[in-house]
Amino acid sequence: MLDLLADAMEVPKEKRSALLGRFQHLQRLKLIEGINPGRGKAAEYSAYQVLVFALAFQILQLGMTPERAVQVIKQNEDHIRLAVSLAVNEKGTVSPAMIWFDPATLNRPVDKTGGFDLTEATFDYGGAGSGHDAFRWFFIEGWVQRMVFVSVSGTIWHLINAIESEKPSADSKPKIGILSQSFLGSLAEWFEVSKASHGSP
Repeated sequence: MLDLLADAMEVPKEKRSALLGRFQHLQRLKLIEGINPGRGKAAEYSAYQVLVFALAFQILQLGMTPERAVQVIKQNEDHIRLAVSLAVNEKGTVSPAMIWFDPATLNRPVDKTGGFDLTEATFDYGGAGSGHDAFRWFFIEGWVQRMVFVSVSGTIWHLINAIESEKPSADSKPKIGILSQSFLGSLAEWFEVSKASHGSP
């Protein structure tokens, strides 16, 4: 899994030990509940859990600490779940989907037990049209100082590139082979099961 994430994030081999440290830190912080590696058997991750780790690494790339990245993901797991549902459907295709929020790394509440959290207050998700409308509202019609957009679908495409062992290309989508179809199928199946417990989007 670590090699898959490293390939998807395009981390050079000489920096993968640092990636391992971040990965283990996210595990200790229980980014994914119920995973207990290092007790005699290898941890097994679902396709959705792999994607959540990849999105956590995207948030780390913004300069957030692992603790803050885990907090943001856990506070907004429903938004992330629904963003994934926009990105992947039962046909095994990928559609544009993204999450966006103000990283607010300097002005987040010091008191972890409460207070106004700008990141949580601004965290949202959507498809291509919603993302375009949000960007326009934030920066053209509004006076927002900053906002981060993270492409859920782009992250999925990079995972597919890593699964297929292809170098990512900016002007073409990767080929979806048998392993990638299985990965996308698992994401779609996960959402159908998740929908039963969370309700329809």
